[in-house]
Amino acid sequence: MQQPEADRLVQAAVAEIVSRRIDRAASLLDAALAADPNHLMALTRKAEIANIRKAFGEALRLTETVLTAEPHFAPAWFEGAAALWGSARPAEAAEAARRAASIQPAKFDYRARHAAFAAWTGDEAEALAAIGSLPDPNRTDPASYAAAVAVTGEIAIAHGRFAEAAGLLENALSIGSHMQAARMLHDMNLLRLGRFREGWECYAAREEIPEFRTASSPGHTPQLRSGDDIGGKTLLIEDDQGHGDAIQMFRYLPLLRDRGAARITWRTFPPLSRLFAAAAPDIAIVCALPDDAQFGYRCSSTNLPRWFGTELDSIPRLEPLLAPPARLKSGMKLPTGRRPKVGLVWSGDIRHKRDHLRSIPAGLFLALATVPGIAFYSLQHEVRPADRDALGRHTGIGREIEKAVDFADTAALIGRLDLVIAVDTGTAHLAAAMGKPTWLIVHKVPDWRWMTERTDSPWYPSVRVFRVAPSEWPDPGGLNGWGPVIGRVAEALRAFVGR
Repeated sequence: MQQPEADRLVQAAVAEIVSRRIDRAASLLDAALAADPNHLMALTRKAEIANIRKAFGEALRLTETVLTAEPHFAPAWFEGAAALWGSARPAEAAEAARRAASIQPAKFDYRARHAAFAAWTGDEAEALAAIGSLPDPNRTDPASYAAAVAVTGEIAIAHGRFAEAAGLLENALSIGSHMQAARMLHDMNLLRLGRFREGWECYAAREEIPEFRTASSPGHTPQLRSGDDIGGKTLLIEDDQGHGDAIQMFRYLPLLRDRGAARITWRTFPPLSRLFAAAAPDIAIVCALPDDAQFGYRCSSTNLPRWFGTELDSIPRLEPLLAPPARLKSGMKLPTGRRPKVGLVWSGDIRHKRDHLRSIPAGLFLALATVPGIAFYSLQHEVRPADRDALGRHTGIGREIEKAVDFADTAALIGRLDLVIAVDTGTAHLAAAMGKPTWLIVHKVPDWRWMTERTDSPWYPSVRVFRVAPSEWPDPGGLNGWGPVIGRVAEALRAFVGR
């Protein structure tokens, strides 16, 4: 019997996805849907591509269409789980992953996603049950065994057992060195543990993962590699992660100058361009490049620590580089008055994969604004709909930040403050990079740069870190453990104003 045309096209598209030729895969799936508009797997693979492109709304629409037609179609639950996670709906994502795994328990990928999502939403017991006992390595194919060990390592990280996770992930990668997602998890964990030399070496593994890959540079510019001499060469540095990463890595600019680069172009995000241009008038700060641009070398800014061989004791300082601009671009009014002035930031980008372990509901965070004797100012550029009522109840909080057009304006406001209290966001990086006293609130499993137990930061001398304690998450109140740490910050704030 001849294979239906739609099936053949979907199989070809799957091969293209595996080979990371995403545009070609999308075209094949469009052709499959032209042949059969109701083809469930074609619609699901379109959702997979939407997830890779971070078009999570589209992925949800596609998977909902499939599940309306066939509620037990496990691949759609699997892709729907990823879309829900990317949409900052972690509890729903964990439930969707659970549904996929329960329908097709033989699919290890499904059980692995279920395990990871359960772990990152606080249910370690469910996570471990999802993958089951580690198989006997003598009776299991190496790839399956390595994958099982890697997921166990991720579960250990999610619950703060970083040293244990390092051993598990090293074991997994010694067997399955091709597992780029596990390698990225492993190397970020090494950075979190302060093992910088090992961690930087393979941190760029994220560049091999489609969902983390950025647009390629124009032309055929070679990637800057260890040992390359940039003396007399033109150099392109590209910010490839978030705003905070870009601010953190801008500190390497003076070191690049010292190595004798003839001309440096730094491609960054539009909200940072004016701030960076004011700090470095001798280099080209751009947000885009012409297709025919050519350079001697290119390098992602987050790979500069690896190129310079950065260790804990050799992190370059950043503070002298960034400062408030001479003029505002907005009509924002800067704070005045004699009372201590404190800026507040309670949420970051909702698209962050673990936003629920980074952002704090305003109703809880803004309890800090009840500490007397302080003039409080919001540094929250965008206020989420769920947070608007809570912010509105604190009528004394200054909200000029909502007029700011970029990070240069934000820097001007921060420059007038005495203290910034923030979750892990680009604004926290900016305040710390300016040398402003910054109290950073992080979860039990913070981003790698805040390490594991320190109350200070080797990257930013003005930072004081407040952490959710291991015993505080998961908590029965469903607040992700934020309540006790907010109480500790409030106590410190009362001491600050009374000093």
